[in-house]
Amino acid sequence: MGCCGQTTTIGSGVTTLNPDKRVNYTKGMLLGVDDFVQEQAWGIARRHELARELIGYGTARGLKLGLSEDKRTISVSPGLAWTPSGQPVCVNTEQCADIVVWLGKNAAEVRARVPGSPGLLDVYVTLAYEGVPTDKVPVPGDPCRSEDSLMANSRIADCFKLSLALSPPPQLEEDAIRDFADWLAQVPIDSGAPAQSEADFVKQVKAAAHDWLHHVSPAPTDFMLGAPPEGLEVTDTLMRTALRLWVTELRPLWRAKYGCAHADASAERPKPGDDAILLGRLSLRVFPATLDGTVDLIDESDRPVLLSLRMLQELITQNPAPEPADTVTEERSFGLAASAGISSDHARGDHTHGTPTLPDLAGDVTGAITANTVVALRSHAIAVTAPAPNDVLAFTATSQWAPTPLPQAGSAPPEALVYGGSGTAGDDASFSRSDHVHPLPALPAPPDLAGDASGPIGDNTVKALQGVRVSDTPPTVGQVLQCRALPLAGPGPGPGPSRQPRLIWEPVDLPPAPTPTLPDLKGDVVGPIGKNTLEALQGKTVKAKDPAKGDVLTFDGEAWVPAANAAGGGPIEVVAAGILTATFVDGEFKEGSVIGNPVCKPTSGSVDGRIARLSLSVQGVPKDEHARHRVVVLLTPIQSNLKQVHQVFLSKPAVEDGEVIAFELTLLSDSELVSTEVMVQFQVSRFAPVRQP
Repeated sequence: MGCCGQTTTIGSGVTTLNPDKRVNYTKGMLLGVDDFVQEQAWGIARRHELARELIGYGTARGLKLGLSEDKRTISVSPGLAWTPSGQPVCVNTEQCADIVVWLGKNAAEVRARVPGSPGLLDVYVTLAYEGVPTDKVPVPGDPCRSEDSLMANSRIADCFKLSLALSPPPQLEEDAIRDFADWLAQVPIDSGAPAQSEADFVKQVKAAAHDWLHHVSPAPTDFMLGAPPEGLEVTDTLMRTALRLWVTELRPLWRAKYGCAHADASAERPKPGDDAILLGRLSLRVFPATLDGTVDLIDESDRPVLLSLRMLQELITQNPAPEPADTVTEERSFGLAASAGISSDHARGDHTHGTPTLPDLAGDVTGAITANTVVALRSHAIAVTAPAPNDVLAFTATSQWAPTPLPQAGSAPPEALVYGGSGTAGDDASFSRSDHVHPLPALPAPPDLAGDASGPIGDNTVKALQGVRVSDTPPTVGQVLQCRALPLAGPGPGPGPSRQPRLIWEPVDLPPAPTPTLPDLKGDVVGPIGKNTLEALQGKTVKAKDPAKGDVLTFDGEAWVPAANAAGGGPIEVVAAGILTATFVDGEFKEGSVIGNPVCKPTSGSVDGRIARLSLSVQGVPKDEHARHRVVVLLTPIQSNLKQVHQVFLSKPAVEDGEVIAFELTLLSDSELVSTEVMVQFQVSRFAPVRQP
């Protein structure tokens, strides 16, 4: 007996069949509907079993997720996939889904999962098989049947079902395959490693899957716990052992039990809707109040995929197992260029490279590396003459380096006893010591100064400036030197030019600064600067004598004249204006804020479904001196969300008390005020009677 059975939708209803049985056709046997259904079920089960047990499940071709420019529409390209039960599913044409429409159809679940606004929500795109009965034909039967019983579907069309779900379909085997392969890939493969017993290796693998083998509750989220222990190495034999353990013990734990009638009773059976594959995860930015949203991210990393056998063959041939090399490349000379190589063979762990014999040195340094001689410096030869103590290497006239003694210090430095003597380089080969001194002659007596300054160097007097004599008159504080001409004694003799006057610097007082006389103003403002009068504005005469309190200047066509204040040109004055922002959370009034002038604040608020009532108080209003007045309040809702319409009106008349005006408004919305913000513009005005001239 086989181990598998399944429920198959074939014929007129759902029939539970054992697909391990096929019809044994014998001569003279009468065939009925059950026989054909049984034969068809056996063939379907074998095809599903082949895919489920040997090929796997996942996307085989296409089914790419796309996103529209406004990030509100998801598309799925045509393609083919296999479900965990082994059922092929084909999508022939591109399919699309509107995210906003889906949010509206799932409003309750969305709002339960996304409390904030906006909030993030993960939604999963899944693909499943769906058989659709079709092609109805007449069928015989009892004469008193209903009209619905006269026809039966003669075909079952292979169709698909694309869904957006708040939870992903289970893919236990897909996750287990990835985890087992990742764990095993961390174990280094070494064919030359010390022998390890098969039992010890199996113990290490089972330790990683311990929680699954012992059925702990709840089921662990990881399949192979931790990483392989250090020092664990696998050979070809142990690799086969690991794969055998996967087939015999581990995979039965993690394979979905589709169609297994005799499976372990403790094994978890697939639930309705589990036979689907994951195409991707969508990260949505959702506004629960309006059920609006966009797609922030498409993640297809967890999607199971199937590679064709041809692709697996090509991957294997492109990555053959390396073989050990029998030779190594010798490196017998210096200056070889580096090369990565192209051979797929690997070097043995104990390989060595030959090394070349070290060459003799040549050039300025010659001989063996361990016993060499410096014979030149910068390609200039060094003389073979043996050096004496304290000699230095000197470059000689023969263009070579030779040992040379240092020059000796002289014992008699030349004297420098005369000023104005000429210098000489000298021709002595000896050098001077660093602490040598030259004897200097005694300084002669300096001469007296002559010219503008005269007298001894240490006690002289300025008698002139630029050749012009300075007066002997003593100066006083604040005086300055002024160059003046002395009167001539008389005209010069003869008809020649007159004599130049003699000049002298004399101390004089500074003259006082002149006081300027400012002119009178002219134009619109006339009169002296310190006492002027405004006679016009922009050239128009001002006649504003004897104005009354509160008057304003008014142009009567000829001149500016005083007139009574008309309170802004009309009988109504605006005393306050601003914008109220009311916030509603979970169907209740949470807070309100106001921007405007003067100070205005909400004092209370309440919500009843679609209706809200708010009270406001305007403070610091200028006091109205008029006995007869009325307060007018204008309200205008600001429609920030076009999908929710608001109306607002004054529910109680405004009341003025001194410098405070209080009023109450009623807000009416076309939908319940659950979690939203509403803005209302308001303007408070009052009558101010016009003063007649």
